[in-house]
Amino acid sequence: MTGSFYAGRIGYFGPDGENGREWFEMVPHAGGMTVRAFCEMDELELTRDVTISLDSDSRPLDAFVRVIQHGRTLGSAWFLVGEREVVCEGVTAARGRVSQREAITPPLRYLGLHPLVCDGLIAVSRGTDRDGEFVPVEIITNSTSPNGEEELVAIPSVIDVAYLGDEQIEVPAGRFDAHRYALRWQPDWSPAELWVHGPQALFLRLNWDQIDSHYDLLELRLSLIHI
Repeated sequence: MTGSFYAGRIGYFGPDGENGREWFEMVPHAGGMTVRAFCEMDELELTRDVTISLDSDSRPLDAFVRVIQHGRTLGSAWFLVGEREVVCEGVTAARGRVSQREAITPPLRYLGLHPLVCDGLIAVSRGTDRDGEFVPVEIITNSTSPNGEEELVAIPSVIDVAYLGDEQIEVPAGRFDAHRYALRWQPDWSPAELWVHGPQALFLRLNWDQIDSHYDLLELRLSLIHI
């Protein structure tokens, strides 16, 4: 049996041009997939390092994230998703040592740790039914701030997600068939538009007027590997 191994780079763009980037890998293996991402945000002098393990239905199993700003670690944490709770063990600059358990309504379908390649996975949770209708998706995130640099612990939240149909789009990495979605993280925030490709919800593009930014897939390498 073979699976699609994706590796690539996403560009972050603001009003003055590129202001960050994200290198990622999506590695299929027996029983699921591992997603890795390293993110740089130039204006904030912030880096984010994330590894997340998913089961065969793209549900989160466990994850690690470290956020550094101005050379100082803001938070480093490990997450374990159980049947009825999420465990978070870590250290943050604001709270010190953290040991936390958050109850969930099973199954938890999405763990929001802020890499864009992981944001694309919300499409798998939402699906393509009820075209045009916002549907609430219960999640655990490590930060509710737009740039993902605050809190850095396990926080229950809800994302409203609408499926907007299929179309072809062109990004610097190529031309792709895409599912299009709208994401609303907070009721008073404007929705972001998201495009993803294929059953693994490969990230293609996100536009978000809330922070006057857009994000494009710049480079992609695809390999078929035995799993």
